[in-house]
Amino acid sequence: MKSKGLSKLNLWLKRKLYYPVCTDRQLQGNITVFEKHIFLSFFALMIAIALMIFAPQLTIYIQYMIAFSSLYALSLILQLLFPRPYMVIHTIISSTMYLMTFYAIILLGGIPTSGGLIFAGMSNVLATIPRQRTWLPVSMFSLFCVLVVLLVVLKPWLHVPDQITPVINSILWMTMSIILTGGALAFVLQFIRQQRKLEELEAIHLKEINEFKDRFFTNITHEFRTPLTIIKGMGNLIKARPGEWMGTGLQKIEANSDILLRLVNQMLTLAKTEAGAISVNFVRRDINKYLAYLVEQFSSEALRRKIDLRFTSAGEPFEMDFDPEKLMHIITNLVSNALNYTPDGGLVEVTTGVMDNGKMFSIRVKDTGIGIEREHLDHLFDRFYRVEHQLSPGGTGIGLALTKEMVLLLQGTISVDSIKGEGSEFTVLLPVSRNAPFSGTPEGADLIKVTDDQYEKASSYGEPFYPRQFPEELLSVAAAGPAKLPLLLIVEDSSDVVLYLQAILKYEYRIEVAGNGSTGLEKALEVIPDIILSDVMMPVMDGIELLEKVKNDIRTSHIPVVILTAKADIDSRLIGLERGADAYLAKPIDERELHIQLKNLINLRKKLHERYASLEKLPKTSDKYIQKEDEFMIKVRQVLEANLVKDEFGVSQICSELSVSRAQLYWKFKSLSNKTIADYFKSLRLYKAKELLLNTDLNVKEVTYIVGFKNISHFSREFTHEFGK
Repeated sequence: MKSKGLSKLNLWLKRKLYYPVCTDRQLQGNITVFEKHIFLSFFALMIAIALMIFAPQLTIYIQYMIAFSSLYALSLILQLLFPRPYMVIHTIISSTMYLMTFYAIILLGGIPTSGGLIFAGMSNVLATIPRQRTWLPVSMFSLFCVLVVLLVVLKPWLHVPDQITPVINSILWMTMSIILTGGALAFVLQFIRQQRKLEELEAIHLKEINEFKDRFFTNITHEFRTPLTIIKGMGNLIKARPGEWMGTGLQKIEANSDILLRLVNQMLTLAKTEAGAISVNFVRRDINKYLAYLVEQFSSEALRRKIDLRFTSAGEPFEMDFDPEKLMHIITNLVSNALNYTPDGGLVEVTTGVMDNGKMFSIRVKDTGIGIEREHLDHLFDRFYRVEHQLSPGGTGIGLALTKEMVLLLQGTISVDSIKGEGSEFTVLLPVSRNAPFSGTPEGADLIKVTDDQYEKASSYGEPFYPRQFPEELLSVAAAGPAKLPLLLIVEDSSDVVLYLQAILKYEYRIEVAGNGSTGLEKALEVIPDIILSDVMMPVMDGIELLEKVKNDIRTSHIPVVILTAKADIDSRLIGLERGADAYLAKPIDERELHIQLKNLINLRKKLHERYASLEKLPKTSDKYIQKEDEFMIKVRQVLEANLVKDEFGVSQICSELSVSRAQLYWKFKSLSNKTIADYFKSLRLYKAKELLLNTDLNVKEVTYIVGFKNISHFSREFTHEFGK
């Protein structure tokens, strides 16, 4: 309980004493000073109370302790109220304490008869060390030395009060020596422990940064490879069929080149931020009109996804200084994130207001999206930190970090409040000033606008914004082409990649399309394709999860799955292959390799046809995936053999026995054996009839009824067709 209470106190102090641009080391120093001042204030008050009870005649000592306790109690209040400028306040408090101690020692007749008050000055020097500023303890020690010298010089003119007898003075010296020296020792030991703890935290933080960087480079690779796939693929299509693909191909190449440019700009901005090379150019305008324009840029996307996008202000123009480019980046990133993480039909609201008697301007971006787990909130603005989620699996993990940098450049603050499953709210607070020359439009004029080039430049600082609305023309493409062609299911969230894949595969496959893993699984269960080509990083359900569900479902376990991904590292490949992927292709896609892999997998299906079309006993295999299909076929055969005699037993009854739909059974069985279940059942009956005729004394009529045929003539025709006799 005690440890839990101290932990809560420490968390409370961290929240109260933190201020923007405060480092972990500075924050820990603030906490240490705060705790030390609590101890000193309480310690002085206890001494004053003890003296009032046991030595009330020591009025000077009592008054000093009360003043000492009050001074440090005041410092606690000031530190909570003004954490950012408290360095100056701490310096004033320490200097005041020295002067007060100097005056008390003079009244007590000098250092020898001060009852050990000189130790209070020495402990105050130690108390300034956690501030992590060399000049502070040096200056306090210098002041302490000056006052000690002055006390020695003034000694001949000082008078010892009658209340300070040699016995009392000795007792006070002993008490103060033990308590203050012990307190100083405890303080130093505590400081050393905290420094070690801080070093451990920094080591952990460095490890996390390295992990974040690894994740960042993995993600940035993904973000680069997808546009490169489209650019390279469209270039090949234009080269092969210029008349058909020149217009569309060039448009796709340009769009994806812009995405690559944004990613490059993002990384350059990160480097500039680290080097402190980004300047701020303030202008004075109506900020509400400017923000309304920025939010309006997302209205078409919000409309497509039926998201209610609102901008709400006080309704009146509010003129202040701001940097249009930096503010554009902040709003672009926050609003695009809100849209990315809000399901279709949700709400994204941008609200502005004035706080603190007109001194602060607030911008709040609130959504009804997926929310963020509380353990992620403290790291959300860290560079390379990214919260992976199904709705938006891409991104580099530096967008919010750069947004925070932009806010700090504008001398503001940014915070987030979020509830998992309910939504998030980001709050930006900017100081209000009116020092820049006015450059806005007169009241009542049109909204302040910027050029598209400026908008693109500012947008490039943040995460690329990918609309998640999958084009209807791609989703509604039915599996066209001759029925003899294999059916290919493409599961990919990038409509441009789907367009390219359709263009290069439509002559060899009938194609179905799904925009994410979840709809891909639904479609796989519905149409039972011959092969699945799936991306890895997708919203709602990623490719690895789709792969696992397909391979672990008896209805789809036979379907070959080709994983298509921008994560080309060996670990990602191994994960895919271990989960049952039949092939693993990296973006940018090599068209010839894709054709060969798909063709080889289709050919492997033909070997399964030979295996399962035969009515002989299945040969043993060590392949665990073929073993799973063997189990299915054996189960089907057992059901059929148990019902051979029932003439009315058909596909409906088989579906009921196996707990699958008629379509699922048809496509699953056809994919494995290249036969319909009805044809296989008929062959099984005839095969059983052959066995009975060869190995028993039953006549043809008896065998006919045993294997489920109604009349001998029908049985004779089918038997002749099957065996040629």
